[in-house]
Amino acid sequence: MKLNQYLKKISQGGSINLVRFIECLPYSDVNEWRKIYSATRVRGGYKLVIVNEDRHNALYEEDPSDRVSASNMGRSHDFPSNFSHILVLNHLIKSQVPFVVVSDVNGFKTEGKLIGKRAVLIENIENFYRYQEFLEFIGHSGLADNCDIIFGSGNQICHHMNRKFLSCYEVIYCAQDVELGGLKIYKTLKSSLPQCDWLAPDNWDIFRNKFKLKPKHNTHLVKAIQLARELQLNTEADLMNQTRAFLEQEALLPELSQD
Repeated sequence: MKLNQYLKKISQGGSINLVRFIECLPYSDVNEWRKIYSATRVRGGYKLVIVNEDRHNALYEEDPSDRVSASNMGRSHDFPSNFSHILVLNHLIKSQVPFVVVSDVNGFKTEGKLIGKRAVLIENIENFYRYQEFLEFIGHSGLADNCDIIFGSGNQICHHMNRKFLSCYEVIYCAQDVELGGLKIYKTLKSSLPQCDWLAPDNWDIFRNKFKLKPKHNTHLVKAIQLARELQLNTEADLMNQTRAFLEQEALLPELSQD
C-alpha cells in the first residue's frame, strides 16, 4: 500500500500494518508518528487514532496526473507511458531490418508498408527475425507471404496504446511460449482483441519432445494447465500435464548450421 492509502484507512478507522506504514512516513525518527497517532493492537494489525489532525492531513501526498509529474515523486512506474512502439517485418522487406509502428493517444503511424488484414504475433526475438524458418518448421509457411509479422516482446505487446494498431487486423495469429507467462499474454490479448487466435504447430506430436523447460514451482504448472484449458487449448494442456514441462518458443526453430 502507498502512504495515501494508509492515511485514508486510518481516517476510516480500519486496521493497518504498522511497520509498513512507518516505512512510508517521511521521518528519520521512527517514533515521530507517535506525536500524530495513538495505536491499539487489534486482530489483523493496529488501529490508529488521530491525535493531531493537522499533521495527519499534511502527510497526504499530491496525486500525480501523468508519468512526468509522477517521476518528480519517484513514482513514474505507477503510470503507463504515453507512447508505445512495435517492430514489424513482412515479405516486402528484402533486408532483415524491421520497421517501427509508433502509437500514442492520437493513434499510430509508421513509415513502413503494412500488408494489412492478417498478422502473426511472435513473442520471442529469435523466432521473429527467423520467422520464415519458424513458420515453415511448424507447418504454416503460407503465413509468411500474406501476413505482417509483429514482434510481441513478451508482455509489452499488451500495452494499451497498441490496441488501435492491432485492431486494424481481421485476424492475429499469436505464437507464444507454452508456459504460464505466454498463456497469460494470450489471454490478455484475446480479452481485448477477439480476433486473436492461438498459433500452434500443424502437428504437435512431432514436437512433444521439445517440452523441456521445468517449472520453477509446481503451482506454475498447475496454473498453466488450468489456464490452457480455460482458453480451450486442450492439446497444449495435455502435453504440459504429460511431460510435466513447458515449451520455449525457440525450440520450434531448426538448428542453425555451423559452417
